[in-house]
Amino acid sequence: MKYADLHPNIRIRIITDFFTDLTQKSIIPFMAIYLSVQIGAGVAGLLLTVNIVASMIIGLWAGYWSDRIGRKKLMVIAQSLQVLALLGLAIANSPWMDSIIVTCLMFLLSSLSSGITVPIANAMIVDVSSEHERHYVYGLQYWTTNIAVTFGALMGGLFFESFRFLLFSLVCIESMITLFILVFMIRETMGNRAFGSDNQFNGSGPSTRLMEADNPIQRNILKTYWAVFQDKRFMIFFTATVLAVSLEFQLDKYIAVRLKSEFTSQLFGLDLSGLHMFSLIMVINTVLVALLAIPFSRWMGRFQFRSIMTVGMCLYTAGFAVLAFSNWAWLLISSAILLTIGELMYAPVRQVMLAGMIPDSNRAAYMAADGLSYNVAALLGSLGLSIGAFLPSYAMAVLYGLMGLGALVYFRMSLRKADTQNEHLTYTDAS
Repeated sequence: MKYADLHPNIRIRIITDFFTDLTQKSIIPFMAIYLSVQIGAGVAGLLLTVNIVASMIIGLWAGYWSDRIGRKKLMVIAQSLQVLALLGLAIANSPWMDSIIVTCLMFLLSSLSSGITVPIANAMIVDVSSEHERHYVYGLQYWTTNIAVTFGALMGGLFFESFRFLLFSLVCIESMITLFILVFMIRETMGNRAFGSDNQFNGSGPSTRLMEADNPIQRNILKTYWAVFQDKRFMIFFTATVLAVSLEFQLDKYIAVRLKSEFTSQLFGLDLSGLHMFSLIMVINTVLVALLAIPFSRWMGRFQFRSIMTVGMCLYTAGFAVLAFSNWAWLLISSAILLTIGELMYAPVRQVMLAGMIPDSNRAAYMAADGLSYNVAALLGSLGLSIGAFLPSYAMAVLYGLMGLGALVYFRMSLRKADTQNEHLTYTDAS
């Protein structure tokens, strides 16, 4: 499989998604810090919560309408809104204007644009890819996303505090170029169903009857998801995922704000601010994941699922607990490495567990519900910023420890509920 063999839409999306991720990661993590300084941590957390909820709702709306009027049209509309939002952010933080109200409104508009784009872009990739291509496509996206996160964190750390107008102007220009590419180079894919055996229910019995029409608009969505959320093992797994991933979302919310207000230190003779340390933590995490994910997974092949999950979640939780209260530079760096190792251990196991519990008859519904767990986790991440405005840092560290412990308990409960085949899975099966 080569990059040149992919559908033109996929090749274009991988490139444009890289720059979109670069834009988002140079703004969103640092926006929490900016809003906390301007309007207070409590209000900033509520505002971020509103953004996430609005993005979730409009994402469901966009997924529905994209199956009626097409992918490209809504993607062009969403990207146009993104250009408008970034232009507004640049103007509101320019030498001629400094408006926190306009900044908040434009940030909300940017979040709505992203909420529209993500589900449609994912659907477009499925429309024009075969099953054997998707492993390569998603793997390529994983690598480019990590690279974009790295450079986005560097850009934000260097420019956001003192050169916001320049940063917003640069990402606005990038967004305009993406809009041009979408309008003139992306093709409509809504009618491409040749590869879509996994886009619809293919089993028999009640689950199939819930999805009996080929037209997605005729599907009974409420009954389908009601059946999914009655699956006790999946809901235990869902809860564990929410608790684990919500720790990750604390990094660019409470932890970033705390470092901004509390941290000052020196490293190798250089003065480090809280923003610099936050950027360094982000870079350490992203680079280690990008460089070590594949060789690390092969090395872990000799161990059992339950052991990997237990050790990984303990390291992951301990790393975040230390980040919640420490102001010692070397301890923060060590914690970033620790939580990354934990992430490299537990995350692949989580994916294999998910694949093992999803029935073929309603795969799409289960995957969509799993995606919802990340939205709930992002919501908890924003609420953590508000809670952190009232609790001391050591109390937040205890809270992170309890969340990680809860995630581990629920993951192990999900493993115990597995059938005989899943109980004897090895990590080698995953890789």
